[in-house]
Amino acid sequence: MKYFWVFLFVASFAGCSSSRVSRYDEFEKVKVDKMRGNAVAGTVFARTIVCLNAVRESKGFVAQTNVNVSFTTNYVVTSTTNLTVTTSGNQQIALLTNAVAAPAPSAETNGIAVIATAPANSGASGVTTATTRNESLSTAPNQTVRSGSIQVVTSLNSQATIGKDSLSITSGTNEVSTVETNYLVTTLTNQVVTPVTNTVVKTSENPVADYYLYTEIAPADFPLAPGESLIVLADGVRYGCMVATPLTAWESRRGFLTTYYKVAPEVIVAIANAKEAKLRIKGTTGTLERKMNGSSRANFRKFLLKNFGPSQQAGETKSSNS
Repeated sequence: MKYFWVFLFVASFAGCSSSRVSRYDEFEKVKVDKMRGNAVAGTVFARTIVCLNAVRESKGFVAQTNVNVSFTTNYVVTSTTNLTVTTSGNQQIALLTNAVAAPAPSAETNGIAVIATAPANSGASGVTTATTRNESLSTAPNQTVRSGSIQVVTSLNSQATIGKDSLSITSGTNEVSTVETNYLVTTLTNQVVTPVTNTVVKTSENPVADYYLYTEIAPADFPLAPGESLIVLADGVRYGCMVATPLTAWESRRGFLTTYYKVAPEVIVAIANAKEAKLRIKGTTGTLERKMNGSSRANFRKFLLKNFGPSQQAGETKSSNS
């Protein structure tokens, strides 16, 4: 019986002794750095053993440069011409015939009749031309509008008079010709040139990492409550954690319930630097509450110093236990 208690003491202490492991998962191309067996409280003969550990999964990158340069050019030239030509003519021809009668004889002329003579032949003509031109020009950064009108008015006036004996014939011609031209020219030019250059450089010194906390509870018959089943209180600051599945494969230790929670790296930093850290694990039948001892928080600080510095290549395979 004495040896049984000694064995149980050694087994319990060894079961939650903290260690660190680093390995490379060739299936997912991910490097895993994790703690394990970090007992939260130092009580040896506690009914339920709780361990809290940290994990980092880092995806390394081979140095690559992605340069994408694209040019977009929209060049539209629209020319619109509205040309209107209007011609109008007014022609008037008049023919006048005048018969001139002889006046009656006068007593003073002793009965001799005086015959009126027709006016002499005469003719007159004239041409008048008037030109009117209007033009306007409007310019904008992408548009030019030119408009104008041209009007030419020509007037032709001619008159001829022919007289013979007592007959007078007058012929007159009036002609007005108007030619009008209206034009509107609109030129539109839209030119847009947009160069877009995206350069992204990723090196293996800047991997992408996911961080987890995971709990180990023994015995394993502790059903967890849905939602935030793990709550961390670091110096009074509350961090609620929800169950998540890591990318790489993992195994539970025999007799322990292992549960992973994805967290921000600030949570691990807060636990490592906290003067007081407490845990609450919610189950469907009860709640576990533990206060982390100094040794447990010291293990977080060691993990922090080892894995939050300059990153190693994700392709390296390294295993270490301490």
